[in-house]
Amino acid sequence: MVEQSEFESNPEKTAYHDNKRELLRRGREKGELTWSEILEALPQEHLGEVEMEVFLFTCRQMGIEVKGAPS
Repeated sequence: MVEQSEFESNPEKTAYHDNKRELLRRGREKGELTWSEILEALPQEHLGEVEMEVFLFTCRQMGIEVKGAPS
């Protein structure tokens, strides 16, 4: 029997990861992202402290500057 992965069984997680990938792609192209773009693309339930720290770390590693202030 083949086990379903977490992503196959939870479409909300898949959409979240797709949104995050797209956001990072756009940030890489422009060299920056705004807090408005981040908060609009990523749902509140996925914006915990740890998740946000990991996302911001990823942005820094990819050379993406995050501009503005979180609201």
